Amino acid sequence: MQPRVLHILVALLVLLGLATLAACSKRPTSANVPADAATTPATLDDFAATNGDADPVALAYDVADGSLLKAGHTGLLRWRAGSGWEKIALPASSVSAVVVNPEQPATVYAGGPEFGVLRSDDGGQSWQSASAGLPGTEVTALALHSFRRETLYAWVRNEGIYRTEDGGAAWKRVPDQGPRDTDVRGLTHSTLPGSMNTGWLYAATPSGAYLSMDCF
Repeated sequence: MQPRVLHILVALLVLLGLATLAACSKRPTSANVPADAATTPATLDDFAATNGDADPVALAYDVADGSLLKAGHTGLLRWRAGSGWEKIALPASSVSAVVVNPEQPATVYAGGPEFGVLRSDDGGQSWQSASAGLPGTEVTALALHSFRRETLYAWVRNEGIYRTEDGGAAWKRVPDQGPRDTDVRGLTHSTLPGSMNTGWLYAATPSGAYLSMDCF
């Protein structure tokens, strides 16, 4: 192959590579992005940024309409595709936990340091107290039982784990003393093989996750 022809081919390959890199790095515009994608945040950071709150404390998914509930220091909010975030009225500004009953999505529970536990049976339009039996209002975490939907667990700061088996009408302290790290910020109940059908309760703390088996 002639040296001149070889040089031309090399130059063409370099130009083609640069063009490809430019095309890949170009951000998509509203003209070539589907309408639903243009209004849907891609990450949880984007979800938070659209509301100005980058520090969500807890999230819950509503299977009825695919919306997302976010508890945080600015309150409780619901996100819906196409309409974005909307504030859910609560009697306090800070919310530490939120759970939705997947079998009855209109039933929502919220926990917070100022009000204990609240229950809504209409998707958050109205609320009533569900704190009878709790020693205080400093609720930092909530969990719904994985198959007994009227059973919930709450962590009360400086007090421990409490359980209700009637949807929040009455709470009682459970025998389990809880994790060594008492700064519990999240609870999750799960049914796993070997749990004797009572379930396993996980607690999230700054020092790590803890597990209690068959104590509930």
